[in-house]
Amino acid sequence: MKVLVLLVLVGAAAATPLFTGEVMERQFREKNIVMMCKELGLMETVKMVEMAKLTKTLATGGPFTLFAPTDDAWNALPADFINELKMNMTALTMLLEFHVHAGKFMAAMIKDEMMIPTLLKAPMIRFNTYDMNLITATGSPVAKPDQMASNGVIHVINRVMWPIPMGDVVDVVSTMSNFSTLLTAVQAAGLGETLKGDALTIFAPTNEAFAKIPKKDLDALLANKTALINVLTYHVVPKTWWSAALSDNQMLPTACTACPMKLAVHINDMGVMINDATVVMADAAVSNGVIHVIDTVLMPKMDTL
Repeated sequence: MKVLVLLVLVGAAAATPLFTGEVMERQFREKNIVMMCKELGLMETVKMVEMAKLTKTLATGGPFTLFAPTDDAWNALPADFINELKMNMTALTMLLEFHVHAGKFMAAMIKDEMMIPTLLKAPMIRFNTYDMNLITATGSPVAKPDQMASNGVIHVINRVMWPIPMGDVVDVVSTMSNFSTLLTAVQAAGLGETLKGDALTIFAPTNEAFAKIPKKDLDALLANKTALINVLTYHVVPKTWWSAALSDNQMLPTACTACPMKLAVHINDMGVMINDATVVMADAAVSNGVIHVIDTVLMPKMDTL
C-alpha cells in the first residue's frame, strides 16, 4: 500500500509541470494582440484602437507586429491635438496603421537603418541601433521588445511614431517657407543629390538663423561654392541620429571632409544645443533620415572656409 501511495504521489508530481505548461500554452493561444496590450497596461493604445474600430482586425487578423506606445507616450501629446485626433477617425486610423506591420517581426531581426513597411504601405518604420543598447523605431525608443501574442508580437515604445512624409530632406525642405534660404544655399552649392542619400541627420537652420549672418557675409558665402559646401556639409551627419540617442558632450562626425571639428552636443534643463545653436524642433522624420531644426548657422572652425 505504501508503495502504491508513493507511486501515485510521484506520478502526480511529475504530471503537474506538464499540466501547468498546457494551461500556460492554452492561455497564450487565447491572448491576442489587444488582450496582451491590456495585460501590459497599454490602456491608451487600447482606447485608440477601439475608437478607430481596429479592435477586431488586431484581435483576429494577422500575424501582426504592433509598435504600441505607452500611456505616458500618448499623454505627452498636447491635449488639443489628442482631442482633434479623436474627432478625425481617418487621421487616427492612419496614425495607428503606421504602428502596425503585417507579419511577425522580432527584435533579433532589427539592423541599423533598416526599414519595414506598415499597413499604410508607403510610409515605413526606420530602425536605428546605438552603442548604449538603444533601439529606436522612427525615433521612438523600444522599451519592451518581443511581447508575444497569439496572433503576433508587440514592441512597447516610449513615443508615438509619426508617419514619415513622402519625400527626402530636399523634398520636405522645399515645401516649407521657413527654409527658403537653406534651399537656396543647397542649390547654389550643388548639394541637392548629396542630400538625397540615405541615413542622414540634418541640422537645418531656419531663415531667421541665416538672417543672423550680416548680409554682406552671407552674400559672400553664397558666392563661394567651396566655402558654402563646407558650411552646409558641416550640418550633415552620416547616420540617423534621433534625439533619444543624443547625449551631453557627445561628438558627432560630419559630412564635411575639410572640417577638422566634429559637432558638439550639449544637453541640459534648457534643451539641446549643437555647438552654439539651439535645437528648436527635433525629430522631423523624412524618408532618408531625420531633420533637427536649429536657430543658428553652424560655422566650422577653419582657417579658410
